[in-house]
Amino acid sequence: MLSNSEIYKLLDLDDTVLEGVHSKESSVFQPAKNQVINAIINKIVYQTVDGFGWTNPFKKFDGRQVDFGETIENIFVETPKGYTFNKDATDPFTKFVTSVKVLYASINYERQYGATIEDAYFRRCVLNQYGLNDLITEILRQLTTSKNIEEFSATLGMLNNPDLYGNSVVVDEGLQTEHKEFEKLNIYGLGEAETAKKITEKIKDITTSFKQPSKNHNAFKVLNATDPQRITLVIKRTIKNTIDLDFLTGVFNLDKVGMNAKIIEIEDFRQYDDDGNVFGDDIAFVVIDDRCWDNHVALEDGGLIYNPKGKYTNHFMNLWKILGFKYFYNAEAVVLDNTAPTQSTQETPTEPEQSEPVGE
Repeated sequence: MLSNSEIYKLLDLDDTVLEGVHSKESSVFQPAKNQVINAIINKIVYQTVDGFGWTNPFKKFDGRQVDFGETIENIFVETPKGYTFNKDATDPFTKFVTSVKVLYASINYERQYGATIEDAYFRRCVLNQYGLNDLITEILRQLTTSKNIEEFSATLGMLNNPDLYGNSVVVDEGLQTEHKEFEKLNIYGLGEAETAKKITEKIKDITTSFKQPSKNHNAFKVLNATDPQRITLVIKRTIKNTIDLDFLTGVFNLDKVGMNAKIIEIEDFRQYDDDGNVFGDDIAFVVIDDRCWDNHVALEDGGLIYNPKGKYTNHFMNLWKILGFKYFYNAEAVVLDNTAPTQSTQETPTEPEQSEPVGE
């Protein structure tokens, strides 16, 4: 590391300037400081402007844009059961009531982002017009980056809700404290390889069971099935790195180059505030039918206003969305449990799959 005196020599400044910078007299210190700053600026011959850019991986699941109104109605018609033919039946007017599930989703996410561009002052910081344009462009690009990150976090917050999933367990049923909890996969006493194997087997079990008509895999407990091409795995990065990628390639019908098309890896499903507080459960992975997503952009725009008195421009960006989830499509989530099992601990019961075929 260079000393102050060495830096001053590189800037072609003599010792009197160094003495002036250390002076307590304002009349001596201020001119010396200006001389140092001017020398540093004059040494700058090239500038670069860069920043952080990032794309929300869940953005591809957005549905059609909502241009008018604020609520979407989703209707699911359940599959009726057949009955035994009766040749002696005489009443052809008996009504057959069709079971219908309805979900409503409204705008529940409204965010705005702003940045102030002080052109007059920025011109002092750059060497030419290109530098000014690059600086302003990067400042405004960060509004988009912030929007993408917060939209991603909001989606993870939505997913961290056991009410969304078909395999969640009802606790305190019938009581005022009744609620749902995530299914737990016990890995107590297992090594890394054994844990990875157990997680892999669980993912395989879920993804293959989604293909069969069943009421067990969605929160509304309606008969449904999922085309394998519609399945997406959202998984913690650390867990994905330990499991067999060759297996995942086969399950999701992907080549190794394109694996990320149907597998979204994340750092953590939990949310953290500025004080370090943690919210939500430590989910290991989620398997989702792509039709579960009910995300729609209602407003995504921007604008600016110039203040000629203050010589600055305020830029704004807005994102209003519906962040929703369709409970009648298959989705399951799993958390890892590292506690020692007790005698009363039992695996989550699973009903036998129904084998009747379902048309596309």
